Amino acid sequence: MKKKTFTIWISVIWVVLSLLAVAGVTYAWFTFHPATNVEPISSTISDGEVCLLISRDPREEFLTKCTLPQSVSGDLEPVSTANLENFYTANLQNRQGISVKFRECQEELNTYVIHGTLYLKSLKDHCNVYFNRNGMDFGNDVQALAALRLGIKFTTEKGVSTYIFSLNEFGNVASAESVQTTAQTNVVIGSLAPDGTPNYINDPSRGMSDFFATVGIARLPAAGRQALCTIEADEIATVEYWLYLEGCDENCMNAVQEREALVQLSFAGVTNE
Repeated sequence: MKKKTFTIWISVIWVVLSLLAVAGVTYAWFTFHPATNVEPISSTISDGEVCLLISRDPREEFLTKCTLPQSVSGDLEPVSTANLENFYTANLQNRQGISVKFRECQEELNTYVIHGTLYLKSLKDHCNVYFNRNGMDFGNDVQALAALRLGIKFTTEKGVSTYIFSLNEFGNVASAESVQTTAQTNVVIGSLAPDGTPNYINDPSRGMSDFFATVGIARLPAAGRQALCTIEADEIATVEYWLYLEGCDENCMNAVQEREALVQLSFAGVTNE
């Protein structure tokens, strides 16, 4: 049987971010404001059937690109999560600047993080989904790259796949400043005691490189080491995402002022027959 590969790059540009330092607060962290949306970039489709399309609304037309609206109504504030379901923010620091008490912040989460949903559709054939490394952009501020996390949840007919990614592969984060702001390092908050004392667990974030599509013949995307998810033929998959500052990260400190960064997410779909 002849083996054919149908692939497509698709992209979504989120928002231009203006990073501003916070004055007059006790936390050793920074926040930033979302600014205006930007126009989507063009996409390249391979010869053959298109297998992966994207939309901001499942009732709207699916295309090879889309622009997502802003999802933050206030400043980004540091939060901590182990599962993208329970989010916590610092409520009390000691004299050494170490956060010792936290509170749940699910109800106001969209004022603290960039959060939204997009939809992917596999047209006429099943599709393995990867990140397109060349189409992704999280800016070049190493302090932000060291502190930010990308949480993403894919819901398909096969089930739910949840990931938390660090952004260390997008810049030289070794040069970022670090200050310990929690009692332990390399942790996130798993739960809270009734008095707000945190129960820490190891930071579950991972690098993205295993999930990058490779470049195949004619510079078209090919399978990477590990797919993010698989979408069946004509299925619409839900992709929920969170871009946030991990509040237990020792790099999450007030070291970014008046910077702007273009944040862009890009997927590649690969189907083999």
